[in-house]
Amino acid sequence: MVDVAPQAVTRSDAAAKPSPTRYYVLGLLTIVYALNFLDRTIFNVLIEPIKKEFALSDTMMGLLAGFGFVLFYSICGIPIARIADRINRLNIVAIAFAFWSAMTCFCGMAQNVTMMTLARIGVGIGESAGTPASQSMIADLFNKNERPRALGIYAIGTYLGVFLGYFIGGYVNQHYGWRTAFFAAGLPGIALAAVLWLTVSEPRRGAQAETFTPETLGPTLRFLVTSRTFLIVLIGFWLTTFTNYATAVWIPPFLARVHHLSSAEIGTYAGTFKGLCGMAGTLIGGLVVAQISQRDDRWKLWAPATMSGLAGPVFAVCFMTNSFAAMVAALALGSFLVGFHLGPIFAIAQTVARPSMRALASAIILLSATCFGQGVGPLVVGALNDVLKADFGAQAVRYSLLSTAVTTMLGALLFVVAARWIRSDIKRAD
Repeated sequence: MVDVAPQAVTRSDAAAKPSPTRYYVLGLLTIVYALNFLDRTIFNVLIEPIKKEFALSDTMMGLLAGFGFVLFYSICGIPIARIADRINRLNIVAIAFAFWSAMTCFCGMAQNVTMMTLARIGVGIGESAGTPASQSMIADLFNKNERPRALGIYAIGTYLGVFLGYFIGGYVNQHYGWRTAFFAAGLPGIALAAVLWLTVSEPRRGAQAETFTPETLGPTLRFLVTSRTFLIVLIGFWLTTFTNYATAVWIPPFLARVHHLSSAEIGTYAGTFKGLCGMAGTLIGGLVVAQISQRDDRWKLWAPATMSGLAGPVFAVCFMTNSFAAMVAALALGSFLVGFHLGPIFAIAQTVARPSMRALASAIILLSATCFGQGVGPLVVGALNDVLKADFGAQAVRYSLLSTAVTTMLGALLFVVAARWIRSDIKRAD
């Protein structure tokens, strides 16, 4: 496909009636995002058999689940996003999608921890290119008030992928082994990448803005770092992402060690009550915030702050109760609450940035939060597991996971603080 250089967009162009095919594009990009999370999440439900086969500690499994994936994800993401602000974003997404799907298959071929680490790095490199370019495309298909809803729909891919990763990983591992589970996750993405490339066209940049003018890297970075909303939301998102990724990685071992579930049972319970309930929270979050924020832009942050703050004590109940029914109910509610903020926060990155810097803004907020959340979160909980194991044995994981209840409440507090400046920063970006 031939790239079209950025060009000015007039007011009349921006006002043109949007094409209904934009929902096809949104739906397909959401599926791509779901398979992104399927390919990274399936590792989590396979922690116990991989740990046993390669004789690894919880700290090492935390490194493989976190930094083994996220280091190159973060290193590569920013420059690729900057390229996506200049050239054809669709080509970037399609190529990256095929690459990370292939690397997921290579995880199933790993014969030792070094090969597994290299394959996980490959998955991270591929996935670093997909999301910022996808979000930039969506921002050119939906206007400011539609974006929380559109990006809320897109963000359900997070939990749809989590659900599929847990469910497919748990079932296939129990019946066919952990290596086959990686093949089941990776192969469909290679085919779907071709569908994406053949059926979707690159949206015109700045189509939902009155003007679009490309800017160089220096002014772009200066604009973003001088946005108080952007910086405070960025730090808050690091903390809530710590909660999301640490729980995503360690809920399966928690269910195995504390509640003694089988692999297939873990896939069913974790997938349903973390994956599907999180997906419901993300979808409803985008829809609700899109509606209530039309009256006051501060609700774009007040609503996510409220839900993320409530998630903390609910998760604490989930980890500490001895009642299986209470644990499942708290897992479902906590996942719903912490999922609520994803669409609105993604929309903030697109709304306080100018059209020419949206992919980079998305990359900064997403990749740095993923680096902290997926890199630090699983590692911290894994290390705490090893430290507390002498005193609590297999029960150590429930105490380690309490750290996630704290981080989501701290993130909520920062969202409240950021709301002070969101109206002025939106005007600044228009």
